[in-house]
Amino acid sequence: MDQQAELAKVKARIRALSAKTVERGCSEAEALAAAAKVGELLEVYGLSMSEVALREEACVQRRLSVPGPQRLALRWLFPALLRFCECRGWTDGRADFVFYGLEPDVQMAEYLLRVAEGALTYEEARYRLSADYLRSRATPQTRLRSFRYGFADRLGKRLEELVRTREEAAATRRAAAPAAAATASTALVLAKEKKVEEGLRGLGVRLKTVYSTATVRDSGAYGKGQAAGGRVGLERPVGAGPGAKTLPRK
Repeated sequence: MDQQAELAKVKARIRALSAKTVERGCSEAEALAAAAKVGELLEVYGLSMSEVALREEACVQRRLSVPGPQRLALRWLFPALLRFCECRGWTDGRADFVFYGLEPDVQMAEYLLRVAEGALTYEEARYRLSADYLRSRATPQTRLRSFRYGFADRLGKRLEELVRTREEAAATRRAAAPAAAATASTALVLAKEKKVEEGLRGLGVRLKTVYSTATVRDSGAYGKGQAAGGRVGLERPVGAGPGAKTLPRK
C-alpha cells in the first residue's frame, strides 16, 4: 500500500472512531476507548507522514458551539487543548470555539473538547447532588463557578503534562536516531507549523493572546472540581494489547 492510500485509510479510521460517542449510543467505556485509539492513530500518522505528504495535506477549519455556562471553564483549558492537539484556534463571540490545522489534529481537538464538555456536565450534575454542595454556605452560582474552574484547571494541567511528556519522548528519539533522520524529523515539525501559519494568513486571521484571571470564592468547590478533572478518561490505556501503557492519573 502506498503512503497516500495508507494516510487515507488512517483518516477514515479516525473519523469512524470519532463518531463513537455516548450521544450516538456507545457506552462511556466504548467512547473513552475510541478516544484513546484516536490518539494512538494520530501519533502513528504524525510519525509516518513525510514532508511531501504534508504539503498535500489540507488545513481545515471547524467551529464548535458551547452555549451553556460550562463554556467559561472550557475557555480556561482551551489553550492547553490546542497545544496537545498541535493546532491553532480562537474563540468567537460568547459560545464558539474555532479550530484550525491539519485535518487529523482538528478532528482530535473537536473530539476532546466534546469529551471535556460531556465530562464537565456529568460531573457537575453529580456535584449538585453531593453533601458538599448542599451544605456549602456560598451562593449556588459561586459554588458552581468555582467547581468549573477547578475542573478546567486540573484537566488543562493534565494536557500540559502530556505535551511535555510527548516533547521529551520526541527529543529522546531524535537524540538516538541517525543525524539524517533527526534532521528530517525536525524539518517535518517546522514544515507543519509553517503550513498552518500560511493557511491562517490566507484566511486573513491574526491571532493574539489574551490573558485573564479567575477569582475562586469557594475553595471546597474548586477542590471538588479539580478531583473531577482528574477523572476524565485521559488516563485510559492506549492500545488494546495486554502490554499497553497507561497514562498517569495525577
